[in-house]
Amino acid sequence: MRYAIYYCPGINTALGRLGREWLSEALSLPGICSERRQALLADARRYGWHATIHAPFAPISGASYGDVRSAVTALAENVAPFELTLRLDRLAGFLSLRPLVDGIPERALAAACLHTLQPIRASLSDEGLRQRSAGLDKDELALLQKHGYPYVLDRYRFHLTLAAPAGELEELAMRKWLQPRVAALPPARIDALAICREADPGSLFELLERVALRSERAP
Repeated sequence: MRYAIYYCPGINTALGRLGREWLSEALSLPGICSERRQALLADARRYGWHATIHAPFAPISGASYGDVRSAVTALAENVAPFELTLRLDRLAGFLSLRPLVDGIPERALAAACLHTLQPIRASLSDEGLRQRSAGLDKDELALLQKHGYPYVLDRYRFHLTLAAPAGELEELAMRKWLQPRVAALPPARIDALAICREADPGSLFELLERVALRSERAP
């Protein structure tokens, strides 16, 4: 079992509705056949419509969901909600929604979550480290070894994944559908941390609980 801490847009927000429409099985993208569309969106559907705050992790032996919840709740009490204007972008070869400008609040939130959960995060096995180390540079490898994930702290980038890496024409077709809808989005309000769970390897991530950010002070 693994847990992850995400930002999951509320279902009744503009961003939530966009994600629901984009990941729907009924989505039609002219120029991309159904089989290929399913392949491009498979991982986005499995992980759910989200931005990663803390990547999926297995808890240490003896740690329970209650321990994860307590840590996240304590963190959320000291973080104020904030807003991000999002744009359509490419990140590491795949389409995503990214902040118009990378800022301090989202990076500070992710860093705080990383450090808060460190005591109850199980270390990766040697095999797990080997599997995840391909293609990493020296700094990313050091982050992987210390934190179990390479894209944290200075390498963290807030994003909502839209699809797997696609061919040029496929990406153009997706951009044609997405661009006007993304341009019409109001700023996203980051107002809660979502605790999600992968019950079995390869299964869908399920949302267990949304923990509101409550502080009146800047994060």
